[in-house]
Amino acid sequence: MNNNTLIEIAQEIRDTIKNYMYSQEDYGEIVKKKKRDVTRKIDMVAENALESALHKHGFSANVISEELGERIIGSRTPEFTLVFDPVDGTTNASRGIPFFCTSLAYSKTTDKVTFGEISSGVVCDILGNTYHAVKNKGAFLNGKRIKNEPKPSIKKVISIYSYGVPYIPIGILELQKNAIIRILGSIALDMSFVAIGSIDGLIDVRDFLSGYDISASYLILKEAGGIITDINGNDYTDMDVNATGFSFVCAKDKELHSKIISILQ
Repeated sequence: MNNNTLIEIAQEIRDTIKNYMYSQEDYGEIVKKKKRDVTRKIDMVAENALESALHKHGFSANVISEELGERIIGSRTPEFTLVFDPVDGTTNASRGIPFFCTSLAYSKTTDKVTFGEISSGVVCDILGNTYHAVKNKGAFLNGKRIKNEPKPSIKKVISIYSYGVPYIPIGILELQKNAIIRILGSIALDMSFVAIGSIDGLIDVRDFLSGYDISASYLILKEAGGIITDINGNDYTDMDVNATGFSFVCAKDKELHSKIISILQ
């Protein structure tokens, strides 16, 4: 699969989601309850859209996704792996808040894919923007290259996800004194905003994330010159995209990333 086809499929899924929402009064309908989350009908609409797109293009793929886990789509031996979050920011979507996206990452590896083996990724938000990256070739917003430099700012804007944890790290409280804090509700889109410089940093300390949440935006951020590590500063290059229950820190500015890690220690 080439990068243009990956973008085309992600955009098709985004458009399918949009059309579904136009046709429904309740687009937050729950079809399955899970231990810490729910599956909504809108998620399954997106899952089905990916399957239809792969069949249409004649691909056979190993697919890792939030709602259906890991499976093979197609009748042949898988040619590649797709890591898919059908709707990242489902709660926003269910409430009609237009900050959510579909996220699709590609690797030619078909067994035990690591973050370092992701070679292209696409994030399509519901407003029509397309973020994409190709490994070693850069990151792009709507076809325009994202500059590999942080934007200057008087006061940093940081997105911090710490709700639901039994305690909030003292460092988080310290950061809140000197930064503007936002929680937007879509990790993949938040990371894409860090990539383009709209948000300076992103922190998630919930130990709640899974590989499908960030696989595409991970590459977009890295190719835009950003840094992403765990809260101890360890890189994710060799981590399996099937990993679950992790936290992370990312920033476009290396100095800010180092400062956040230092504060959290």
